[in-house]
Amino acid sequence: MKKKIIMMIIFASAFLALLILLIFKGFGFNKDKDIKIVVKNGLSINYLDGDEIKSTNKNNVYRFSITNDSSDDKYYQISIKDLDDAQNITYSITCDETKLNKTDNSFINNSIVDYAVIIPGETHTYTLTVSQSFNDIKIGTLDIDEYTFIKEYFSQSIISNSTIYQKPKTNVGTEISQIDEGLIQDLDDDGVTYYFRGNVTNNYFKFADMMWRIVRINGNNTIKVVLDSTTGDTVEYYNETGDDYFKYVNTNIKTYLNEWYNENLKMYDKYIYAGKLCDYTLYTGKDQYIFEASQRLGINHTPTFNCLGSKLTSKIMLLTADEIEYAGGLIGVSNDSYYLYKSDIVNPSWTITPASGNASEFYPYALSNNGSIDDSIVGNQQKNIRPVINISKNVVVSGDGTIDNPYEIVS
Repeated sequence: MKKKIIMMIIFASAFLALLILLIFKGFGFNKDKDIKIVVKNGLSINYLDGDEIKSTNKNNVYRFSITNDSSDDKYYQISIKDLDDAQNITYSITCDETKLNKTDNSFINNSIVDYAVIIPGETHTYTLTVSQSFNDIKIGTLDIDEYTFIKEYFSQSIISNSTIYQKPKTNVGTEISQIDEGLIQDLDDDGVTYYFRGNVTNNYFKFADMMWRIVRINGNNTIKVVLDSTTGDTVEYYNETGDDYFKYVNTNIKTYLNEWYNENLKMYDKYIYAGKLCDYTLYTGKDQYIFEASQRLGINHTPTFNCLGSKLTSKIMLLTADEIEYAGGLIGVSNDSYYLYKSDIVNPSWTITPASGNASEFYPYALSNNGSIDDSIVGNQQKNIRPVINISKNVVVSGDGTIDNPYEIVS
């Protein structure tokens, strides 16, 4: 009798297990059978749709998450490997936790996110969407690796010598900054960027026998710097003839900057990266031109590191008005206590950001001699130039960024 009861229990258990399996199959609960979990040096990577990027995936959408199971901050990079032609794939990638919302028309070096930081216990969940042209390309592999810094590389030297904050101490876009706020994390078109704000004293960079100030570590790990003085010349911003005279590609300032680069920086060309330059477009206007930047900065007070116009590339450029606000400046408010203010610069300096205009006059934003952002200077006036360049990410530097021991490239 006891044996019979045991057999009945075993039979019932087996039947129940089979029933549960059939129910799960019937209702599709095994649809995530391709889920793959990988653990790498304290990072748990959950490939929610599998790690192979297949054209058969519904809508070409792929989800994955990254969790930091360690007790230390981790840096990671995301890439797609083993693709035939990465240049022909338009993709977008979003992440709510890092506020990333990036779209690009190619995988540059197959990279999606060059590096990102994740704190202990945090999870980042990504959604990657690729274009339909991906259907003609062989399977690729989604790959997430911990980012290993070489300490002497420029970006890591800056990070090692700075205190990093997730948020600024004063409000960017509505307040000036007159204190040392350190290095602050944000996002740009390429991923995580780190910018200096306020009265910082450890962002000096000596290059080409000139002193520069570090503006930020770009999302692709290059370093944006601005001359700590002027070129010594004053220049009209634009040429008053021709259509779209306000577009950067048509301006006198572009011609001047290229000539200055060839004369002063061409011999250091191998250290300088052709960075993204944003040529802004009209927000609205017919007889009166209103640019998107004036809405963004003057009304909404929402500066950004992302390009909202046509993307160009250049080895030399100017600051954007947005970057000045991130550094600690503000439209119409003087500030003599942040790193972009220079008491010996007596004239305003042009930025690349347009404010307003009409059929014959153009008003670019300018960095005033009192440290404010000025939107009332017509572009055919002669004003100062403070060039901006981007330093390649794979350079090694000495120094600690102070004025007495500035960063300098050693290789």
